[in-house]
Amino acid sequence: MMQYTATKQFISALASVGSEILGDDHALLSKIKSAGPAPDGRTVEEIQNAISALPEETCDALMSAVHKHMREDISAIWSQLPHASEDKPH
Repeated sequence: MMQYTATKQFISALASVGSEILGDDHALLSKIKSAGPAPDGRTVEEIQNAISALPEETCDALMSAVHKHMREDISAIWSQLPHASEDKPH
């Protein structure tokens, strides 16, 4: 379960920052958009292969932006905390 959630968060971050580095019409972003909110294993593999095929400098810039986004996305962090979504009186 956690691996799937982490994969979804990674792909979401990739979609969020990808256009800044790759451009809105890049094939990788089109693949992510067409996959929808729950990409299957084959699509995840295709996304990984597309990332690996990028020029090294582009890939480095993209991964740096993705990881920054993931570190700073408080909603993603919050969703990983046990009982975070439960409404509890303080």
